[in-house]
Amino acid sequence: MFKFDSVSVFNNYVRDAFAADSNLNNFELTGEISEFKVATSGHCYFKIKDSSSVCSCVIFRSNYLALDFKPAAGDEVILKGSAELYPPTGSFQIKVYSMTKKGAGDLYDQYLKLFAKLKKEGLFDDSHKKKISILPRKIGVVTSSSGAVIHDIVDTLKRRNPNFHVVVYPSAVQGEQCPVEVVTGLKYFEDNCKVDVVIVARGGGSYEDLFGFNDERIARQIYSMTTPVISAVGHEVDYTICDYVADLRAPTPTAAAELVMGKYSDLSDMISSAQLSLDVSINNFLEKKSQIVSGLANHKALISPLYYAENQQKNIDNLDFKMRTLMQNKLNDGTMKLSSACSTLESLNPGNVLKRGYSFISDKEGNAIESVGRIAVGSDIRISFYDGDADAKITGKYLKEV
Repeated sequence: MFKFDSVSVFNNYVRDAFAADSNLNNFELTGEISEFKVATSGHCYFKIKDSSSVCSCVIFRSNYLALDFKPAAGDEVILKGSAELYPPTGSFQIKVYSMTKKGAGDLYDQYLKLFAKLKKEGLFDDSHKKKISILPRKIGVVTSSSGAVIHDIVDTLKRRNPNFHVVVYPSAVQGEQCPVEVVTGLKYFEDNCKVDVVIVARGGGSYEDLFGFNDERIARQIYSMTTPVISAVGHEVDYTICDYVADLRAPTPTAAAELVMGKYSDLSDMISSAQLSLDVSINNFLEKKSQIVSGLANHKALISPLYYAENQQKNIDNLDFKMRTLMQNKLNDGTMKLSSACSTLESLNPGNVLKRGYSFISDKEGNAIESVGRIAVGSDIRISFYDGDADAKITGKYLKEV
């Protein structure tokens, strides 16, 4: 028989034995959750059981936050983890690394496929989101008429502002009828009972309970509406297709009531502040305009009517002087250019050239002979001088080398 020296030695031995067993360090186990608690540290403690046995479990904060659902008592789950003994207390527990809901895998795949499809079509784009009225008078709510949700919404609205009217369209909020009745309620508010905003609300629940809001029919109805829609389905960690396509997502139904209706006191303060700012702006505007009017009233043009006319006459005289001066300058410039052109033309006058001793020679038809090559010995020519002409005959010609 083996002898352990102390309880600590025994507990550490058992812990090490668990760690050395490969089947206990990484295994999969199916069971039902009970007594699920979230500590202030973020770590979660719960038990997993079947019809005849129970085992303690822990899932640390980082692994808990990585889950795609919110575990709750009664959930059938498939967990992965390792068995361990905590030596100081001798407590046996399962350290859980990951966990999925039994049967939830198919639902989650359906969710992912629908999410990708609708996102690709643009149903989640911010450009399609409609603005929520600052102070809605008539609010439509699609939810269960028997649950606590509608009471929480109405009570919150009453606390914030008594000036509102709520119309409730009773609807199933889980199960097969949920999508059908939610769509019918949305159509009712869109077509028959005009409201300023519609809240689609449901309290918390399991992944399966909320899955009715991951429905394509609900998404397309919300997208097609002209009335703004607020989605308030589940708790803060729960996200559904309805949340993504809605114009505004509220983490809880109570939060939806707070988002849709401002506090009366806050709104009253805002109005008072706006009124004060408006009064100040109007007074400043009137003061500036009054100063302008006073300045105009003291202007010389109003004191003496001739002042304005005399001032304008001075302007006219100045403009007349400038115009006359400009015209005279243009005229002088033109005269000088004309005189220069005339001198140039005069210097080019052929008669003046002939006066300087030059002569003009042409044949008997009057064509100018500018080259000795154009005449032949014995031909008749005419010589023109500045004061007359003379006929001559070519008796010889002499070429120059050029």
